[in-house]
Amino acid sequence: MTTRMSTGHASADDAEAAGRLAAERALEGLRGGPPPAFGVVFATSKLDLEALVRGACDALGDVPLLGCTSAGEFADAAITDGGVALGLVASDALGLAVGAGEGLRANTPRAVRAVVSELRGSRRAAPEGASHRTVLLLTDGLAGNGEGLVDALAMEVGGGVTIAGGAAGDDAAFKQTFVALGRRVLRDAVVAVELTTAHKIGVGVHHGWCAASEPGTVTRAEGARVLEIDGAPAIEMYRAYAARKGVTLTAENQNQFVFTHELGIVLMNDELKVRAPLSVHDDGSIACATEVPQGMQVRIVEGDHDAIVAAARTAAEEAVRGLAGQPCAGAIVFDCVARKLVLGAGFAREVEAFRDVVRAPIVGFNTYGEIARVRGQVSGFHNTTAVVAALPA
Repeated sequence: MTTRMSTGHASADDAEAAGRLAAERALEGLRGGPPPAFGVVFATSKLDLEALVRGACDALGDVPLLGCTSAGEFADAAITDGGVALGLVASDALGLAVGAGEGLRANTPRAVRAVVSELRGSRRAAPEGASHRTVLLLTDGLAGNGEGLVDALAMEVGGGVTIAGGAAGDDAAFKQTFVALGRRVLRDAVVAVELTTAHKIGVGVHHGWCAASEPGTVTRAEGARVLEIDGAPAIEMYRAYAARKGVTLTAENQNQFVFTHELGIVLMNDELKVRAPLSVHDDGSIACATEVPQGMQVRIVEGDHDAIVAAARTAAEEAVRGLAGQPCAGAIVFDCVARKLVLGAGFAREVEAFRDVVRAPIVGFNTYGEIARVRGQVSGFHNTTAVVAALPA
């Protein structure tokens, strides 16, 4: 039994043509082997996603395609802003199911149940000996309930199922994001593909950020909005930290400052789960990309370029180790947009770190949140983190 991966990329003003071209390029790399089992596509929000997936699906036929808008995308060494990255996995060694759920903001558990119902209804029989289940997930990047989403999904699919994925982006506009399943393009929704394999899919997760401030306690919070830290408006913790760095926060610079200085939730053994602040409200509260529970201890975190690139390498190494000696067919990467913004022109170094370790095709995008629920790792919904899913050959 064989699993192979191939990628294609395109940059074009015509969304339908870009989708078709990326799919055709990926198909070209699979000639002479098993047909594609499924694909993933990540595309700039500047293109019409509905037209784009129509073009890709016209080229792919009935191959299931999972996709979303992004805040940057890459396929092997090709890094695009305003383009399309598409990956195809061809295999005769996996079982497959796909699903979607809408209404994520209003009722996350109900949306998750809809996804799981479609997964069960579309499930294809897995080859003999295939027993490892992995769900790859793409979700609304602005719903603000990522941790609840992952918890609800884990309850529905069972504790032994690995979950990995990312939250859709819109090129750092933070206005609206879209996900897609085949020709269906959805807002306020989640889409998934479930893979059943004979060998485990390896998942690695690492962020590389370290604590840079004294700890504080979240004394008031509402979902993804942190109202108070240590009894004062949340921005005051940032004002004190910025002052120590010689920076005075103002209405003009505070959003950019908090976005590039993430908040870390302190876990057991002083591990940090990073949360991305998106904006500061007039009352001094801070809106984050996902939940920051009341009562949690938090620190402001920071990291330099070398630490970010090293974390990418570590995430890829964890993913490859998770294959337990099985060759790697390729990898799907979910990498936070904040990492890209901090690295700037150096972002190519991070993509190169993924490629150096995986040594097989990679496809990925810059997310508004990263998902990794794997036994033995810091699990759930992440920000400013690299998540790598390595596929066994």
